[in-house]
Amino acid sequence: MWLKLGISKQKSLADELRKITKAKQTEEKVEKKKEKAKMRELAKNEAPIMFNYLKQEFIISAKKGRDYWICNSDYFKKIMVRNGLHSDEDYIYKELEKVCKRNKIGTYVDITYIDLSHKLKTYEFYWN
Repeated sequence: MWLKLGISKQKSLADELRKITKAKQTEEKVEKKKEKAKMRELAKNEAPIMFNYLKQEFIISAKKGRDYWICNSDYFKKIMVRNGLHSDEDYIYKELEKVCKRNKIGTYVDITYIDLSHKLKTYEFYWN
């Protein structure tokens, strides 16, 4: 009857709650996107610093006759702390991959799951 008279249907409480929930989820999504962009930008700036440090490790490894260098995630994080880097480990590795590629150094990450709550990462860099 309200359609015939041009009157809009009265909204139920559930409709109002869905509208509020959708607005909040959209807001959170935008906030997460901004945070990710900020982390990527930070990692992009810090990756060359990390590469300069790793270059020394690569040289030491090459002098020992190896064409690769390997470290676990704990050591990777220690290097980040020593150099005052504040990026997330995954973001900085993604950017570090790009720097390594420009320098013709291959990269590989091996992830081993001990259980669902803990994983071990091994970072490999090679130049053969």
